Amino acid sequence: MSITFELPIRDGEKPDIGQQPPQLQFSDLGPEDVRLTLKSWAFSTFPNVEEHDTLISVPTSRALWLDEKVLAAHDDAFMPPPNSREFCHLHADGSFHAVVDVAIEDKILQKQWGVRHMYYDRGVKEMLVYAPRDENELIVAKRIITESYRYASGDINFILGL
Repeated sequence: MSITFELPIRDGEKPDIGQQPPQLQFSDLGPEDVRLTLKSWAFSTFPNVEEHDTLISVPTSRALWLDEKVLAAHDDAFMPPPNSREFCHLHADGSFHAVVDVAIEDKILQKQWGVRHMYYDRGVKEMLVYAPRDENELIVAKRIITESYRYASGDINFILGL
């Protein structure tokens, strides 16, 4: 990956995460206005992406779906099931799952922004990213979702305007 991607260390304790599917966040949630801002931003920012029903998460989650006419940049850029174009979905609690490059996964883990999906070792290549709690964390969430879009679409020239 040619793009430099750095994250600050996330402050605070790790939130409580469900240990059974679905993998959701139960504590340390951000305020509703931050959750709504992230959702509005996510579904209005990326070219060739639409809001879609999730194929893998709870019905209250909403998926970012890359248009089928866009060639996938990586074979493992999408969530199950096969032929899905879902590269990220947002949960009502403000957390989200995203598929990103392994180097980005490692930074998310190192800087304590999330965890690998509980079925990662079974082929569910997703990161659960914790809900942003304020404007600074919202910027981090947007950067991670942008990396997920880049990984799926191959559009490394997409610039995140913050």
